[in-house]
Amino acid sequence: FAAIDLLCDTASVTLPPPAIAAMFFGLSLKSRVFSPLDNSRPDRGAAVKGEATRGFGDRIMPSWTPPGITFPIMWVLIVAPLRAYSSMTVFEASGAGHLLDTPALFFLVLHLCIGDTWNTINNVERRLGAAVPGVACVWASVLLAAVNYGAVDSTAGTCLGLTAVWITVAGTLIADTWRINNEDGTEPLYPYKGDVATRFWFEAP
Repeated sequence: FAAIDLLCDTASVTLPPPAIAAMFFGLSLKSRVFSPLDNSRPDRGAAVKGEATRGFGDRIMPSWTPPGITFPIMWVLIVAPLRAYSSMTVFEASGAGHLLDTPALFFLVLHLCIGDTWNTINNVERRLGAAVPGVACVWASVLLAAVNYGAVDSTAGTCLGLTAVWITVAGTLIADTWRINNEDGTEPLYPYKGDVATRFWFEAP
């Protein structure tokens, strides 16, 4: 972000707000490209059809699990636009310089990083127990980001805070999924060394 600000300052160019919205919309959907971990996402097509894919249908799911199509609708059409709009608003409120190198925006980046790490734990490594406190960290980080956004602009804080509602639902689903898949008590709520090994995306399987 600092590099982009420096480049724009050197060229005497100010990024238009829609470009910032597009940037954060893209980050919301593809932040995993910056993660060294294997962050393979569930197959949206399979999830929509109700078929098993990573993190969906590959384990016993609670009876109240929303239909598969709900997940891409929420993440792509609601959560990502709210993140994009709120980030654009924070950028616009940063002053005449319109800086990306703004502390409030870093809290959203932190939230995305935590979310990508959780995705590896839950969907790739299938650590159902560790995924529960993991998703709690995702939830806490979005609230922290929303508070910091709100300190810059109240509308931005409210919009980003709304995404916590869906994460609350998702977190409850993760906790209930762990409960019904852990009747034998073999899946603790913390990472442990088992059959699964954490790998970077560039490592051969």
